[in-house]
Amino acid sequence: MTDKVIVRSLVDEDVREAALLHRVVLDMEFLSRLGPAFMRAYYRAWIEAPGSISLAALDDDGHVLGVLLGASYPATHVRAMIRRRGFGLGLKLMAYASVRPRLAKDLFVTRSRRYARGVTRLVMARFASSSKPQIQRAESVVGEITHVLVRPEEQGKGVGRALLDAAVTAARFVGVQELVLVTPPDLGARHFYESLGWHAEGAMQSRSGENFLRFRFNVGDGGPDDPGPTNGDASSH
Repeated sequence: MTDKVIVRSLVDEDVREAALLHRVVLDMEFLSRLGPAFMRAYYRAWIEAPGSISLAALDDDGHVLGVLLGASYPATHVRAMIRRRGFGLGLKLMAYASVRPRLAKDLFVTRSRRYARGVTRLVMARFASSSKPQIQRAESVVGEITHVLVRPEEQGKGVGRALLDAAVTAARFVGVQELVLVTPPDLGARHFYESLGWHAEGAMQSRSGENFLRFRFNVGDGGPDDPGPTNGDASSH
């Protein structure tokens, strides 16, 4: 039983271990097929982009027990990742896929149109922002948790709960009203998320054909208004 989980921001020194953990826990995910160099670059891009919610859970000796990735303003965060690191990520991806024909084919079939549309939208958005004043709309701010990764031997010991509690606190501090997340249905995590107040919205499928369950959490349901990640006692999960 893990007695205490220390949650802090994910930093560059954690990237190698986090990328390895990602490939172990989510080996069924398409992203995990893209190679260790790409995964490390992806994590660095995620951490440095504005609006990132990037957390590491550690034990008393500083060993990484789990990792969480999310964003308070997902669209803004993704655009920043593309602007800052998109070219480098693309080069690493092409280099890795160039010697793996099956991966290259899957990338073309499942991702090429999506990436082309994304680049087009980004260019149009940048042109619009430079030529027109922006109109602010009063809309609910919905953040996103994209990955919650816990070492297999540490699951059920409070690590996942500590990461999610810290993520909710961080999101609340920057004005996020709701959080959404998706998880593979075969991980059996539904009861865990529901026990923490997350509401299941049903099944969904990614563009590459992967099945997920989608959950939503009302950030205003309660909890402390303290800024950022905190230290906390582990319990439950």
